[in-house]
Amino acid sequence: MSVDEIPATFEGSAEFNVANSLAAVAMAHCYDVPAATIRAALAEFGTSFEQSPGRLNVFDGHGFRTIVDYAHNPEGLKALGKLVSHMRRGYQRTIGLVAIPGDRRDCDIREMGAIASRIFDVIVFKEDEQELRGRAPGAIAGLLREGALNAGCAPGRIHAVCPEKEAVDVCLRLARENDLVVLTVDDVEAVWRQVTGFGGATPSRGGPDQTHIRHLRAG
Repeated sequence: MSVDEIPATFEGSAEFNVANSLAAVAMAHCYDVPAATIRAALAEFGTSFEQSPGRLNVFDGHGFRTIVDYAHNPEGLKALGKLVSHMRRGYQRTIGLVAIPGDRRDCDIREMGAIASRIFDVIVFKEDEQELRGRAPGAIAGLLREGALNAGCAPGRIHAVCPEKEAVDVCLRLARENDLVVLTVDDVEAVWRQVTGFGGATPSRGGPDQTHIRHLRAG
């Protein structure tokens, strides 16, 4: 079968799921699973929330596309970024919610910020209490912002919002018609309910009331 017949690969744009499909084929073949059964399984398995929660779950119900995923390290975000780069031609803007746990190295946290700056037009950095892992409040978001700015990101493209629920709400309210919103989150079930139940008006331009957004200041 071709990658176009495997929904989880997004017609081959999700390269990591092409690799995952090949690994699944190899393992199934080694256990003597018939080729027709393997083919049927790959054709039926997608990235819906019901089949694969937190892995490229797509919702198109608000006039813009929302993807819920879990990419909490530089390599994971790079892989997701390749998919976004393939998809962005069909959308006006990309809005990304990005985070990383505090027990990662400073250089890894800065790299996440730099990668985000190359993927998304608008970036929301979140920082939850359970992610601090020994760091002071604001330290993770500060390093993410530092990495983005060092990569050439304009300060006006960056927002910092805590915690996750608030950050998701800001992303959804920032979204305009035909935008692509990518949410990398921890509490997948709660965020999926928040996305599907979102009732905020899609702004024609601008964004949400700025009192809902806490901008990080340099230093």
